[in-house]
Amino acid sequence: MKRRKHRWFVRRDCLLKTRSAFLLCFFLLLAAPSLGALDFSYGLKGELLFCGFSGGHPELAGYTGLDSNGFALGSYARFSYKDILSVQPELLFALKGDKFKNSNTGERIGLTQLYIEIPVLLGVSFPLPISLHIAPKIFGGPYFGIHLFSTGKASEFELGIKPFDVGVVTGYGIEVGRLFFEISHNIGLVPIAGNLHYDTHFISVGFRTQGKKNMRY
Repeated sequence: MKRRKHRWFVRRDCLLKTRSAFLLCFFLLLAAPSLGALDFSYGLKGELLFCGFSGGHPELAGYTGLDSNGFALGSYARFSYKDILSVQPELLFALKGDKFKNSNTGERIGLTQLYIEIPVLLGVSFPLPISLHIAPKIFGGPYFGIHLFSTGKASEFELGIKPFDVGVVTGYGIEVGRLFFEISHNIGLVPIAGNLHYDTHFISVGFRTQGKKNMRY
């Protein structure tokens, strides 16, 4: 299978930026309890996925990867300091799809997989000085995926799908009141089968169902 180039990010730059942002936010959040109190909130989110793979697999020799769509639904919890720094663990059910086209015959086969995904996102927000809460933000962090099942014609191949997926997330977005909108990019760090790595883009919409609660130490 031909290797598909990343469209928005270069993997090395993505990893370096994510690591730097993760370490900075981590140490600042460690210092937060001594500076005051953390706020706690939680909510729901949904995501539209634009799925793809980089790399290849011997069983898919002669096939080229095509983009496909998927979706994810789940919830999150957020611990934030002064509406600027935050750590946000999430629990998502993600249905990921991809298609492959045979370069010789034109045959197309599909692969759909269901994962439980657990991202842990560290974020930095930039609240605007207005009465309505509007805050652009950037975020990044690791994710851990648990493979539940696969379906589609490609699943009939002896791909050897691994039970776990691990990678990094980077993205940006904006919060408006209790709503937020995000664009993000997931890069798999370990192959899920052969040399196939997930390369997925997301458009997310979320809603904070619980207002902020002050957590004093």
